[in-house]
Amino acid sequence: MQEIGLGTILLNNSIGNYGLALLFLVAVFLIIKIFDKFLLEEMNLFVGRFSRSFSVLLKKMVKKRIYPLLYFLALYLAFRELETSTQIDNFINLTLMILTVIFAVLAALDIITYGLKKYWAKKQRSEEQQKVLTISLFLVKIIVWIIAFLFILDNLDIQIAGLITGLGIGGVAIAFAAQNILTDLFNYFTIFFDKPFDIGDFIITGEYRGTIEHIGVKSTRIRSLSGEQLIISNTDLVNSRINNYKRMKQRRINFSFGLTYDAPLEKLKKVPGIVEEIIRSLDKTEFDRAHFAEYTASSLLFQVVYYVKDSDYKVYMEIQQQINFSLKEKLEELGVSFAFPTQTIHFGGQRQSDSNSESIQNISSELNQNKVNEDKIN
Repeated sequence: MQEIGLGTILLNNSIGNYGLALLFLVAVFLIIKIFDKFLLEEMNLFVGRFSRSFSVLLKKMVKKRIYPLLYFLALYLAFRELETSTQIDNFINLTLMILTVIFAVLAALDIITYGLKKYWAKKQRSEEQQKVLTISLFLVKIIVWIIAFLFILDNLDIQIAGLITGLGIGGVAIAFAAQNILTDLFNYFTIFFDKPFDIGDFIITGEYRGTIEHIGVKSTRIRSLSGEQLIISNTDLVNSRINNYKRMKQRRINFSFGLTYDAPLEKLKKVPGIVEEIIRSLDKTEFDRAHFAEYTASSLLFQVVYYVKDSDYKVYMEIQQQINFSLKEKLEELGVSFAFPTQTIHFGGQRQSDSNSESIQNISSELNQNKVNEDKIN
C-alpha cells in the first residue's frame, strides 16, 4: 500500500499544494473576520462623525459587496497555485470577471442611489415629484447594466460592434418615433431640476394664467382664474416666458389720482405729505414717492409709488383699499376734491354773446313763421 504524504500527487497536484491553497483561504477568511469585528466598526464610527447616512452606506457596501468579492478573489488566487486544466482555468477566470463586474456595478449603483436620494432630500418640494427619483434610478440602472453587459461580451471576445450599431440605429428610430413624448419627458426633468415653478404657484404664461395643480411627465395642469383646468405640454411651458407671482418677494405699486383745477396752491403742496403719512402708517408697506406729476385736460395729476412687502394679491388689494379710504377722508378734510372728466366753455365777450342771442331770436322767429304758413296751407 502506497504511503500518502505531502508529496503525494492527486489530480496533478500534491497534497502539500492543496494544503497551502486551503491555508490561504482560511487566512483570508480570518483576516476578513478580524477586520469585520474590530476595524470596520472603528472605520464606521470615524466616517459617522462627518455623515451618519454615508457611514451606513459604507458598512453595507463592505459587507454585501466587498466581502463576497474578496472571497471569490481569494478562491481564484488559491486555484492559481494549483495545476488545473485549461477549461477549468478559463471557467474560473470567466466566473471571476463576471462576478467582479456584477459587484462593481452593484457598488456603483449603491453610491449613485445614495447621491440621488441625498439630492432629492434637499431639493424635493412635493411628494408628487418623488416619482422623478424612481424614473431617474430606473434609467440609470438600465444604462449602467447595459454598459456592464457590453463590457462582459467584449471580454468574452464577442464582436459587439454590430450589436452597438444595431442598438444605435434602433435607438434613433425609437427616438424619432417618440420625439414629442421624449421631448416632454426631458422638459419634465428640466422643470424638476430648474424649478421655474412648483405646485401651488400662480403663474402667467402667454395668455394663460392660473395656479399649478399637477406637474406630469408629459404635461402640466393649471387651474385658471375662471375655474377650468388648463393642460399645457411641458415643452410649451419650458419654451415660453413665465411670470411666477408666488416667487415675488414684494410688489411695486404705481397709482395716480387727479384733483380739480380750483384747488388752492397751498393745499396742493400738502397732498404729497398726506399720501406719505397714510402709506407709512400701514403694515407691510414701504413708501417710495408721491409727486404732483402733470396738468391733464381735466385734472391736476398726482403719481404715487410704494411697495407691498407681501406677494399675496389679496393683501395688496386690502392695503390699496385702505389707502383709498384714508386718502378720500384726508382730502375732504383738506377741502379739495377729486377730479372727474369735465369741460367748461368760455365765451369771448358780451358783444359776441348779444350777437349770438340776437341770432337765436331771429332763427326762432323764422321757425315760428314757417309753422304758421304750414298751418294755413293745411
